[in-house]
Amino acid sequence: MEANGLGPQGFPELKNDTFLRAAWGEETDYTPVWCMRQAGRYLPEFRETRAAQDFFSTCRSPEACCELTLQPLRRFPLDAAIIFSDILVVPQALGMEVTMVPGKGPSFPEPLREEQDLERLRDPAVVASELGYVFQAITLTRQRLAGRVPLIGFAGAPWTLMTYMVEGGGSSTMAQAKRWLYQRPQASHQLLRILTDALVPYLVGQVAAGAQIIFAKDGHFALEELSQAGYEVVGLDWTVAPKKARECMGKTVTLQGNLDPCALYASEEEIGQLVKQMLDDFGPQRYIANLGHGLYPDMDPEHVGAFVDAVHKHSRLLRQN
Repeated sequence: MEANGLGPQGFPELKNDTFLRAAWGEETDYTPVWCMRQAGRYLPEFRETRAAQDFFSTCRSPEACCELTLQPLRRFPLDAAIIFSDILVVPQALGMEVTMVPGKGPSFPEPLREEQDLERLRDPAVVASELGYVFQAITLTRQRLAGRVPLIGFAGAPWTLMTYMVEGGGSSTMAQAKRWLYQRPQASHQLLRILTDALVPYLVGQVAAGAQIIFAKDGHFALEELSQAGYEVVGLDWTVAPKKARECMGKTVTLQGNLDPCALYASEEEIGQLVKQMLDDFGPQRYIANLGHGLYPDMDPEHVGAFVDAVHKHSRLLRQN
């Protein structure tokens, strides 16, 4: 600790490190909690800030990203912030056009259709420099957080990005992308390699810019493999039973999750009951509370607050007993 209240990287000294300590497997006084998509449309102030701007213009503005990242922390006593951005800034940086279509989601006017379409992509080595605005947003947010809580960075996995780039948007079947795997295995490997080569320096750059931890998300079919992959934290969706996950993963990995986001449509009292059950199942240590997926736009902020408060309250009671 340095006398001026700045940490070793020149960022403000961290006041609440409960989230990081849980990630590292250290004992904590209570269970830390944050929500996927906590910076989102369920908040009226988010809709107000975003109203005048195109989605990807917002992503490219460090000032706007910082503001949107901090909004949920002004309302709720969350134990971590997650930078406002989008996984599709990576295909954009590779030279693909992506637009956000209201009511439909992201759309690629010219998706990858043939093998030779890969020649349109930029050299992955330039991606990190193209995404300097994300690093600026992270650094600005770390400064403005003033050490309140840690800041999470993120990126989409190569396969997730490949599905968007080939399908031209979100897809429930991913049939086009899977078709590539079977019909164009070499081109698929090449595309996944390009994405990996772009993502590694991008994630390293996020850490250098001040992001403090990265998660493996989903993948309940590979819990045992994930437990040996070297991750400190594995996020679970709500289809996984906490006790079964703990058996598979052992005691050396911190688990995160996994309340069904739709549970937040329940009454505040019922949310409290569901949280209590979840905390009992995961146990008090090596655990970070979260939803099993992101918050939906029509959710009541009061219910999000009830979820956060219930985690803090019940986890303190659990430790006393």
